[in-house]
Amino acid sequence: MKGLAILVRFMLLTSLIGFIAPQASAQFNTSLTDSIYHQPWILHNQVLDQLPESQIQTLHDTTNGEMLRTLLYLETDAKYYENQVLEAINQLFGFPGFSEIARETSQNWSETLLRVDRNLKITYKQLGIQNDSSVLEANASTQILIEALAKQQPFEKDVLNSLGRGVRALTVSMANRWWLGSEGLTTVVKKLKAPEIQRTE
Repeated sequence: MKGLAILVRFMLLTSLIGFIAPQASAQFNTSLTDSIYHQPWILHNQVLDQLPESQIQTLHDTTNGEMLRTLLYLETDAKYYENQVLEAINQLFGFPGFSEIARETSQNWSETLLRVDRNLKITYKQLGIQNDSSVLEANASTQILIEALAKQQPFEKDVLNSLGRGVRALTVSMANRWWLGSEGLTTVVKKLKAPEIQRTE
């Protein structure tokens, strides 16, 4: 509940300073851009939007235990990534020494997304679309994000620049970038649930 309350305050702050955020962002050279964080999930969502419900249902009708475990791992890691991002946002606004753990945070995110990437590839292979151009593009975009986070320095640089400049709009913009990325992954995983489950949520 504490995390949720902080997130709500963060969202309110975002809306309140939205009118100055574009100007502040224009003055900030971001290493990990909106596109790097968001494009993988935009592309994966587009892939899944093009599939009929019946094709998604085949993933759940299979007797292949590995496939069912893969879907479970995807859901687990999507939730874990969301929690990692939320914890980082909480620390960003409430922990003065967050910059000291920025590199570790970046590495941890990359490891989580590496598992997500691996299991998405297994899923696409099961669906028989692993060689589709849209799938290859989505996978390549995911790899760019994973590698950027694994380097640690770009993420750390963004944190240091954001906090060091003392412009709260920059910090909020960065946190919003993280959060929207985690929401994109969550949406991907929801679309991989059985259609009847999707309709009841």
